[in-house]
Amino acid sequence: MTKLNGKALLPGRFVTNWVIPAAITDPQTPRMALQQIRKYFFPKNPDKDVPVGQISLRVNEACNLRCGSCGQWGENGHLRKKLERGEKLGQLDFDVVKRVIFETRRDKPFYYVWGGEPTMWRPLVPFFEELAKHKLRGSIVTNAQDLDRVIEDIIATGALSILFLSLDGWDSESQNVMRAPAGGGVSDNFERTMAVMEKVKEIKARKKLKFPMVIPITVISNSNYARLTEIHKLVFDKAQLHPYYFGWFITPQRAEMHEKIFETRFGCKPKNYEGYLKSCFNDVDPKVTAEQIKEIKTMSKGKVCIPQFIPGIETEKEIRRYYSDHSWHCGYPKCESIYYVAEVSPDGRVTPCRDYQDFTAGNINEQGFYDIWNGEEFKRFRREMKKGLMPVCTRCCGLQGF
Repeated sequence: MTKLNGKALLPGRFVTNWVIPAAITDPQTPRMALQQIRKYFFPKNPDKDVPVGQISLRVNEACNLRCGSCGQWGENGHLRKKLERGEKLGQLDFDVVKRVIFETRRDKPFYYVWGGEPTMWRPLVPFFEELAKHKLRGSIVTNAQDLDRVIEDIIATGALSILFLSLDGWDSESQNVMRAPAGGGVSDNFERTMAVMEKVKEIKARKKLKFPMVIPITVISNSNYARLTEIHKLVFDKAQLHPYYFGWFITPQRAEMHEKIFETRFGCKPKNYEGYLKSCFNDVDPKVTAEQIKEIKTMSKGKVCIPQFIPGIETEKEIRRYYSDHSWHCGYPKCESIYYVAEVSPDGRVTPCRDYQDFTAGNINEQGFYDIWNGEEFKRFRREMKKGLMPVCTRCCGLQGF
């Protein structure tokens, strides 16, 4: 993956094969393209009111799987600990979400829906119906475990542009072990995920649709780094883009630094970083991973599905540094997402950061969206981040994946 001005670029072949043709037929795609132009070329002033480009809704905290790579429910996950303390898991109030959609409709933000597991949020289909009513678009990030029952209804709204699916295994056994059920045992997640991809492909063919684009996401871990090519073969003709993420994780040393510096800079003690203290990335072999990436790039030539590696590192040297040197920001020296993306938590809190949601700029249950988005607290965070990244930022999808 190449970068422009320190910001990630989509693979050129994906833009040529999928984005441009979609822009010709879909009136919302050019709007999204304009937002990308603003991201790459417009100056960033932390004190200026700006239109919102994406509203990221973490609609709930509940999840039906327990995946080791997850910062919420995996090893040290903050929601796992919340449930162990006997605290109630939250979810967004749909009436409040509808108000936010109405308030922000003129900016035409893209809606990024995740959880927890969003298919466990009851108003998921009505949410996409509400987007369609205002000619807006969105995406879902899902483990597909319970997606089959609603996917055709969601596609029928016309508001689903991208379907992100988690795919970490190269066969049934590997995926189902890595993505175990919440109640223990072994899941049938591989079968469900592959069935959803086939079903979406069939629906699109039957109805002559370009959307949703299907984008499986693979997190590179101890379990699968030597089998990445096999995973890509699974989606050759079923998906449009296949991002591989080097896992977001931090070390105890960076966590200790972060806690002290965050409290100094923002006046409160962070907690959510604990979910990114993980061991599932400790044994990834940089040499083998680089060989797998090289093979994927060769084997994908001429295929429908285009691979992508995030952050944009592909050589053994770069990969080794990613795992060993957490002071390295991988070529992303500044946080750009804070000027375009609002992260909304299940309790209504609006935060500037997707992974480390400890700074609260306001709450949509109590305030209007723009009072928060262009409010003093959000601007204070932007001003502070302009001075430099936090210790945990160097391994954050909001920094490197945006």
